[in-house]
Amino acid sequence: MYSIYQVMEGESLEDVANKVGISMDELISINGISNGMVKPLDYVVVPNRNNENMYFKRYTISKGDTIYSIARRYGVNPSDLLRLNGLNNEDTIYPGDVIFVPKDGVSFYVTGMDDTLLGVSQKMGATPNELSNMNSTIYLTNDQLLVYKK
Repeated sequence: MYSIYQVMEGESLEDVANKVGISMDELISINGISNGMVKPLDYVVVPNRNNENMYFKRYTISKGDTIYSIARRYGVNPSDLLRLNGLNNEDTIYPGDVIFVPKDGVSFYVTGMDDTLLGVSQKMGATPNELSNMNSTIYLTNDQLLVYKK
């Protein structure tokens, strides 16, 4: 969903943002660039627009949003939403930050200790075969992300 872009000689942050089709504010937010400047040969993280994820979409945090309110809006467990985005309970989200939320009809489950494919598939309302067909590699280790689209 993201790729690394190397800044070329003479390119500004605005040039990079225009090239990849996002706003400069979004590029600054993704990369945590405080001064809004880049140098030639710097690397920046950019959204990979050519390879949109079929299960998740980007959600830009607005003033007043909390993980709990976003999770409720998308019908997911707040703890799972945190884990999906690599966040902890102590982490703070700010307006302009971008997180991932499930698209309509997509359920996801982040595995825990002692999970089995059968148990997870039952929790997700799918058969083990359906679940394995949508997730090319399933190890069922702690923190594994599994998705299912109805």
